[in-house]
Amino acid sequence: MINLHTHRRPGIVGALALMLAASPALAEQTGFPYTDENCGVTTTYEAAPERAVTLSNNATELMLALGLEDRMAGTSYMANLKISPAYADAYAEVPIISPLVATTEELIEAEADFVYAGYPDGFSESRHTRDQLHDLGMKTRLNTEGCNLGPFGFAELFAEIDSVASIFGVADRGEALVDELSTRLDAVAQDLEGVEPISVFIYNGGDTTPNAVLGHTLLSRAVEAAGGENIFADVANRYGQVSWEQIAEREPEYIVVFYSGTASGQIVEDPDTELGQARIDTLKATPAIAEVPAVLNERFILIDSVKGQPGPSTLDAVEAMARAFHPDAFAE
Repeated sequence: MINLHTHRRPGIVGALALMLAASPALAEQTGFPYTDENCGVTTTYEAAPERAVTLSNNATELMLALGLEDRMAGTSYMANLKISPAYADAYAEVPIISPLVATTEELIEAEADFVYAGYPDGFSESRHTRDQLHDLGMKTRLNTEGCNLGPFGFAELFAEIDSVASIFGVADRGEALVDELSTRLDAVAQDLEGVEPISVFIYNGGDTTPNAVLGHTLLSRAVEAAGGENIFADVANRYGQVSWEQIAEREPEYIVVFYSGTASGQIVEDPDTELGQARIDTLKATPAIAEVPAVLNERFILIDSVKGQPGPSTLDAVEAMARAFHPDAFAE
């Protein structure tokens, strides 16, 4: 049974958020030096970065949600996905360096002094490691879901927001953002109080062998917050392959179809159709799961990586999934 959980921090910071919006320079001068401990990398900031570049959509949205567009030299890896409407105006003020992950050369050309990746693809031997960027004078951060070996939930997302806000000297903005997201999370929990969770498969593509979103992801916790139970939440990993037979045995009542904006490293023209809807078509055409309740009743919801990767728009995913899983709880 879904119970109401309180995620909100003590104190209401709305008035403080308005003050910060009116006087951003005041907040940006506080809290230095700041030492950031991140995925085994220790970095000390004597001042806030001035030319940040993001390497993923969730990193981009997190910075925009903190009002840091004036500190951004560019964004990358949105492909053909859409920025969330809440951040569209701010996003329009920041150069788009590349629809894919920005290359080392593009980071140098942008004169980046801080590079932020929302998931591990941003830093790799095939692109650029964090050490290589450090040698070029760029500080780096990786969203901690990408290096986390255990479960990753909303507490960890809120800690990520705190860390990025502190790097830029706007800790109060981070507190305000966490309070806003916590309030929304609590509101969903209140709407769902007393309802029975439904079983959910989070499908991440694959036809011969299906790929699943497993238990150590924020998306799995988002499904839980939306009144669902990830049928592979017991698998202690982030992503992995399962079998159609396992899915049939666990009989999900709903399927979350998760997708990004690229396939095999190439930009997809229309991700919602070419990846999202195409994955629904694959599920419906797979005989091994034809009798699964979610397939029989055509209960699918599309969640792209803008909402499904750990960032402020994860709350959009929670709200959308909650309404899909439990429409009666939200009936007018």
